Amino acid sequence: MNANLILGLESLPLLVGFLLTLPVGGRLAQPVLSIWPSLASPRGRMTAGLVLICLSGLIISTHTFWIHEKITGTATSFCASDSIFSCDDVIGHETYAYAPIIGLPWGLLGMGVFAALLFAAMTVQKEPDARGRTRMLQMLMLFSGGGIPVILLLISYEIQIEKLCQYCTMAHLANVLVLVTSVRMFRATQSDAWVDMARADVTPRVQGRSEEA
Repeated sequence: MNANLILGLESLPLLVGFLLTLPVGGRLAQPVLSIWPSLASPRGRMTAGLVLICLSGLIISTHTFWIHEKITGTATSFCASDSIFSCDDVIGHETYAYAPIIGLPWGLLGMGVFAALLFAAMTVQKEPDARGRTRMLQMLMLFSGGGIPVILLLISYEIQIEKLCQYCTMAHLANVLVLVTSVRMFRATQSDAWVDMARADVTPRVQGRSEEA
């Protein structure tokens, strides 16, 4: 299967999750409210969207680590290309494919970070009014915010290699969206907005013919 097609499928939860956090999320969620009634409220959609974004980031990071293990030290390729996009050249680079000092592959670190982010996001989703909610949101902001300098470092590596890793880019995007969404949620918890967001603002579509009088 084409590497970009695989990435597109892995990025689908990220796209859906991000849309759920936006005002358009109400219309997007309406057809599935009978299955997931929690999506009827802005808070329900935002927490669900955050979980989907984290899940997508974890999947992509895991695949990135798999690519690294598959191509490192072998003649195997996964998404090598003559164009500017070539995840093999970045992920399989003998120097830049590893985090400085600790020497671990970037994909493995991404797996750990996104696993922690997913745990925090699911905790907030399950208990949005619990006292530990604030701590989980702070964890989300801390981990994703700490990822911004790392993203800039990795982009500088790509500039030096003169290749872009599409898998890395989507993982970076997931991190940024986690940061933006968790900041929005944290700010809402500091006022009455968090309670207001728990009120349903959409209802399931009712299909079928009305009864004749």
